[in-house]
Amino acid sequence: MKSRNIYILTILLALVVFPTSAVETQSTWITSTFSDENSMDVSIQSSEQVNNGQLIFKLTSRGKIIETITQDFTIAPGHKITKIIMWDSQPQFKNYVATVSVLVDGRSVDEISYPFSYGFVVLPRFQVVDLSASSSGASLLLKPRSVSSPSVADFTFQLIQDGEIIYFETKEDIPVMQSNQLSIDWPILLDDNTEYSVRVKAISHTPDITSSYVTWFTANQEVEIDDMDVDVDDFGVSVTLYGRSQVPFNGIVKVELHKDGSDPLVFTGRPEPLTLERDDTVGIIWDDDLEPGTYQVNIHILTLGNEILDRYETMLFIPERTSPASQPTQSQTPGFTILLTIPGIIYAVVISSRR
Repeated sequence: MKSRNIYILTILLALVVFPTSAVETQSTWITSTFSDENSMDVSIQSSEQVNNGQLIFKLTSRGKIIETITQDFTIAPGHKITKIIMWDSQPQFKNYVATVSVLVDGRSVDEISYPFSYGFVVLPRFQVVDLSASSSGASLLLKPRSVSSPSVADFTFQLIQDGEIIYFETKEDIPVMQSNQLSIDWPILLDDNTEYSVRVKAISHTPDITSSYVTWFTANQEVEIDDMDVDVDDFGVSVTLYGRSQVPFNGIVKVELHKDGSDPLVFTGRPEPLTLERDDTVGIIWDDDLEPGTYQVNIHILTLGNEILDRYETMLFIPERTSPASQPTQSQTPGFTILLTIPGIIYAVVISSRR
């Protein structure tokens, strides 16, 4: 009886010290997270396929929920993903706690909290003056807080779509001793009329401070006419275009010739798809000879949705046509007549002398 009680006591002790939930293998878990008043990121890893995952981001202050954002996710076995959200609420308090919960098939599998303060306890030695982004790339303007205390930092540009990083580029060990501008071009194609987020994650070396800066832009087609490479004459027009966006240009060159208030003559040409820093020259030949007169030439670069991206205007003068001067026939050619006359004179002289 005594041995039986000892056996039961041993089992109960094992259950207390090693609860069942603790010995279960965690298949999906958080590997890292970061948050400040602008944004939050979380990295997740899984040992199994997850098709119905969800992340719940909560921002609280003094126990009060200020904002909640949810995101769905999928992940393959052995893979790692990073999700990013931007806080919409304006900072009002000093201390915050950002919490992210991981749910798989509606069941909570992991959770982590990240406390932070609005405003730095210790300021980084650099200051971000401006962050701008467009369909071509992003630019960050920096300056030192004090010329006598320069800093070194790493800056990671992240291009984000639907909470996922679709491209990132890190510039390491950047000295900030004076006003400095960091710029990158997107090396990937973007979708037309699509909103993207850009986040710069900055890590100051001394002091060790991590901060984030965010902005947004809508990607659009952008093309420019090279004003120095437009030629218009009696035969047609040639126009050189430059791509200014990573959204491929899909449109036409439309040329209108206006004369004396009459209906314009319209001609079109199609360039090759253009992206950032690529160029193409479009040549258009008039269908027929133009009537004499002065024409106003309007050149429009249009998307297939008929949106004007750029325009160029000039004038074209077509002179009156002159009739070709009449040319003498061979029988009227003076030189040819003389050649025929000289043998005749010689022949007449010879006949006269014989007489």
